[in-house]
Amino acid sequence: MTRRFNTYFTCEHCGKRSTAESGFGRWMRNNSKLDSGAGIVRTDTDHTILRYKTHDQGRDFQLIMDVEVKEHGSEPDQCQIDICNFKHQLAIKWLKNMHGSKTIYTHKLKSAMSGRLVRVRYFGFHLLQFEKTNPSDSTWIKWDRRVINTRQLISLLTFETHPYKLDKRLDTFLRDRHKQEPLLLSK
Repeated sequence: MTRRFNTYFTCEHCGKRSTAESGFGRWMRNNSKLDSGAGIVRTDTDHTILRYKTHDQGRDFQLIMDVEVKEHGSEPDQCQIDICNFKHQLAIKWLKNMHGSKTIYTHKLKSAMSGRLVRVRYFGFHLLQFEKTNPSDSTWIKWDRRVINTRQLISLLTFETHPYKLDKRLDTFLRDRHKQEPLLLSK
């Protein structure tokens, strides 16, 4: 049986928590053919973040990640974890570079907006947890269950920091690591 709806928002003015469900969500929840008892499981994706970035070497990238946000220290339920893990495994592709280091594959995908091929790197699903509801009212923030601060969160969400390696700048993972022909100063 489909669970009771349990996504809440907190009013910024009075602090009251209320349920937040779309009309379509209510319609699905009330349709017996779409019930979990019929084998249908659904979840939402809280935030998909994309950043266009040009590396110092001149290569342009579209960097994408999905972020599941949990307020009041809550955890995703088992169904949501399974769905997010399935999507993550379908979308992320790891390779080894010429030095044997693990790296995220760069896809060349057609942009509907520009009509041209663009370099896209998908950085997976990440869990963002707050003690309360956001960085301003929480004494702790966790990224993939590791404690971080607001400055680190901003750096992660702007793709300045690598989402899997919190101590590394992302730019170092975007550089062209192919062997370069030596620059000839004379002919």
